Amino acid sequence: MHEPFRQWVIEDDFLNGERPDWNLAGAQFVRDVASFETMKLRCLNGTHSSLAYLGYLAGHETISETVANPVFEQLIDHLWLKEIVPTVPQPEGEDLVAYCAALKERYQNPSIRHRTWQIAMDGSQKLPQRILGTVNDNLAAGREITGLALVVAGWMRYVSGVDEKNEAIDVRDPLADKLRAASDSADTPTDKVDALLAMSEVFDPELSAKAEFREPVTAAYLLLVEQGATGTIASVLS
Repeated sequence: MHEPFRQWVIEDDFLNGERPDWNLAGAQFVRDVASFETMKLRCLNGTHSSLAYLGYLAGHETISETVANPVFEQLIDHLWLKEIVPTVPQPEGEDLVAYCAALKERYQNPSIRHRTWQIAMDGSQKLPQRILGTVNDNLAAGREITGLALVVAGWMRYVSGVDEKNEAIDVRDPLADKLRAASDSADTPTDKVDALLAMSEVFDPELSAKAEFREPVTAAYLLLVEQGATGTIASVLS
């Protein structure tokens, strides 16, 4: 048993032009695979992580359960349309809107039990590739980062090691102890954000210093503390 989706993208650069006929089985031969990698990291992995952190905080066990919540479906639709797809270079022969629609169908499949807790693992290593690069591109272009800032704040709440019910989170991350210590060292929500943004292992100091990044992340974190993940998403995207 497996999901119906498959994609195999290969750079079309073979010695003497002698390439195998893997395209007959559905492989895509393209001049440049870099844009496909960016598309996958940001559109798929970026929203997967977004659903994992915020979905876990909201009490959802799996990705399909998370996107069954209309508020979370609204979140990924917003992320794709407003904040992710505009940063993705057009991959050769790819329809980005259709790609994201296919991703949503995959997320909604209840037979695929992608656990939010499992996807949330190793976030300190994943966040720069999946989220922060997109944030940087949007800031450089003067575009909004409302949803992405909320995702970063959700990650910060998650790595604090305590969920919305004040129960312990089993945070699996190579920096788990250091992240927890940074969060615990601060008394106020604002100070917790500052302490985590100061961790150069995760955040480029140049990005952390930008008010247009710090302020929405802090605002989202404060809302998460007051309203929880579901309420915050509804508030931010209303």
